[in-house]
Amino acid sequence: MDSNKKRLVAGLSLNKLADLLISAKTTLPALLVLLSAPSWMVGWLVPIRESGALLPQAVLSFYLRRHSARHVVWRVGMVVQIASALVMLLSVVLWDGVVAGAVILLALGLLSLGRSACSLTAKDIQADITKKGERGHLIGIASTLSGVVTVAIALPLIMLSDTFNMPMLMGILALSTMAFFATLMCMLPLRTHVDTGYTQADLFSVNFDSTVYKFIVVRGLYVHSALVAPYFMLQNEDNVGNLLPIYIGAEALATLLSSLIWGKLADKSARLTLQVAGILALLACVGLLLTQGNTLSISAGLFFMLSIAHAGVRTGRKTYSLDVKEGHERTELVGFSNTSIGLILLAFGALYAALTPMLSFSVVYIMAGFLVVAIVSTVLLPKEK
Repeated sequence: MDSNKKRLVAGLSLNKLADLLISAKTTLPALLVLLSAPSWMVGWLVPIRESGALLPQAVLSFYLRRHSARHVVWRVGMVVQIASALVMLLSVVLWDGVVAGAVILLALGLLSLGRSACSLTAKDIQADITKKGERGHLIGIASTLSGVVTVAIALPLIMLSDTFNMPMLMGILALSTMAFFATLMCMLPLRTHVDTGYTQADLFSVNFDSTVYKFIVVRGLYVHSALVAPYFMLQNEDNVGNLLPIYIGAEALATLLSSLIWGKLADKSARLTLQVAGILALLACVGLLLTQGNTLSISAGLFFMLSIAHAGVRTGRKTYSLDVKEGHERTELVGFSNTSIGLILLAFGALYAALTPMLSFSVVYIMAGFLVVAIVSTVLLPKEK
């Protein structure tokens, strides 16, 4: 493995570590609960985190039509994420309740904007350094390495879960901030220039084939593997101090154990990867509905299964988007599909926030139904290899 690939793997690993530690599915819900923020704020964490990272990407892809130096945009996005994580850490020190919750949601939105720039341009960096048939494996290696480090961090937290407190949670946020900074330093020497082929007259034209729209439909249904995650913790919100380190450990262990397998499978068929991951996510939801996650061990086991499934969904759709198009066509597929998914996430987030107090049954039933449709819908996707 050459030096650029090593830097890329290290950078992706550190970035994944930061994401795991500041997750909108584990750390931030627990943070809001411990800060006594309103429960409705918890329901907005995943939509803000995901949609904020996705919505701006169509505009960014237009901007990138005449800016071939993708590494510059990536660096700016990483600096924004570092600053946002610092704001979250500061908010814990200065405020609590509604004010702290509002500042954290705003900082999460800013972090997501930085993530948006990094996500879009990182695809170009990855594609420039690696070729088809290697990209899923590379993503798998990076995710596995981040999982190893996160498990090492989570184990002592699990052992101390009976005395888990706010200073420990602040330590997790601080580690995440440092991981973002290390990512920037590690990938700083990498440079990628993309020849877009656009003339001045074409800068704002839109001309997509059916693959883009099919990909958007399928991805839009698969967002439920992320949206459902906070509901696993809310099932046992009275035990959030015990659950958080276990959930962090479960998510990291799932990433560690499954990422290489998902990567290998995605290099064979990203569509099949999505199908298998979707079935696992559905089984986790069914398990939650049947058991209500009424013990820590059951809740942790089901969240572990969901985390394995979500790792598969992420690897499958990332590898598909890398392989199905080339050059700036890939950038635009990623950009416009991500913006569309951002809108879909906000729509689903608003829907579930409105339905939750009205329904006599869990919204997880509805989410499980959408996962069934997602699994079936993968047949729409053209082969990417």
